[in-house]
Amino acid sequence: MVDWTILRDDVGGALLLPGDPGFDDIVRARPFTAHDGVPAPAAVVRCRDAADVAAAVSFARRHALPVAVRSGGHCAAGLSSTAGLVIDVSPMDAVEVDGDRVVVGGGVRLAGLVEALGAHGRALPTGTCPTVGVSGLTLGGGWGMLSRQHGLTCDQLVRAEVVTADGAVVVADEHTEPDLFWALRGGGTGGFGVVTSMVFRTLPAPRMTNFQYAWPLEVAPELLGAWFGRMIDAPARLCAEVGVYPGEVRLHGALAGTDAETLELLARLCRGLPAPARVELAELSYLESARQLAGAVGVDDDASRHLYATSEFFDDALPAEAVDALLTRFASGPPEREIGFMPWGGGEYDIAPDATAFPHRRARYAVHHLALTPDADVEARDWVVAMRDTLRPYGNGGVYANFADLGLADWERAYYGDNAGRLREVKRRYDPGDVFRTAQSVRPA
Repeated sequence: MVDWTILRDDVGGALLLPGDPGFDDIVRARPFTAHDGVPAPAAVVRCRDAADVAAAVSFARRHALPVAVRSGGHCAAGLSSTAGLVIDVSPMDAVEVDGDRVVVGGGVRLAGLVEALGAHGRALPTGTCPTVGVSGLTLGGGWGMLSRQHGLTCDQLVRAEVVTADGAVVVADEHTEPDLFWALRGGGTGGFGVVTSMVFRTLPAPRMTNFQYAWPLEVAPELLGAWFGRMIDAPARLCAEVGVYPGEVRLHGALAGTDAETLELLARLCRGLPAPARVELAELSYLESARQLAGAVGVDDDASRHLYATSEFFDDALPAEAVDALLTRFASGPPEREIGFMPWGGGEYDIAPDATAFPHRRARYAVHHLALTPDADVEARDWVVAMRDTLRPYGNGGVYANFADLGLADWERAYYGDNAGRLREVKRRYDPGDVFRTAQSVRPA
């Protein structure tokens, strides 16, 4: 029998048990539900600082409790949930901008970071979903509109405060705990500790032009042909994605530049295509651009839904027969579904695959498939798997860890490639007892 009063007395934050006021709200306060079948936690501890996290980790270790760490709660695979103790760092949400550096609490979500940076004329290469936890985004890599020019979110990390499995609070950077620092930049989803604070280098906020061109769905083969042929390797300032949706296909993204530059470049890239049915284009400040892109994501924190998602990286263009097979299968999917083609390579930020734990530096693009349903839906899950399998013969086997997929046969290799062995060694050093174990955490060497 676990005596929760001991932990309640040891932390300054709130310990919530089933039946306590607010427990159900905290468990459900995530934009996507946990993976089907994940039970409610035995307790949630809402940590105010690293000392609270250390107390929670030590308590869980002593009682052999399963642990999950949560900030944004966006893990569609349910890895931020557990039947044991959820360590919720979302109350640790302070952001401090100091010159070209920003200190970010472990519970900060993307919207709060972008707003704070924008107020100081600074920016980071980050994603677009406003409710994503910055720590989770960073630990898995972190891709966004500025990444082809400035790298991933994890590439801007210069220091992290981490609570390790023995309850110690350590600082990791290039000189102190360098192996842990290496692992956190793209391999941190493997379970090496709880990040309670991060320091990033920032860059001057550029002027941005957001755009969205839309065509009827039947134009998708032509658009994808142009995208493979010309848009993947467009200038690094441009991030142009293709999104396939029921009823239409879109070219959308942003350019770090003016609307005139954007129109000229897109006209060249779209030559030979039918005129789009809809064109939206706006030159904005970095902050306004981020707000608009966040609004386009359309995530409602108050309406939990089931998200089924998977992805793969690719080195070469898809042949026409693969595109045809993909679009045929797409036509029979659930009502709310999407294929996203994300440009990855062709940029200016060149980092070796083993310089950080994130290995997928040489891929040209990634494709993700997703379905959203109001309730658990086996058919939607199976559809996403079938979409992934349709393209599997053409991919390079790499998968973006931030699109966690419990259906992968060799997830460690898919997420971490040749870096998996070093990650296991780091795990052995910092968590030999596998305290931070999940269905897809790295196992100690």
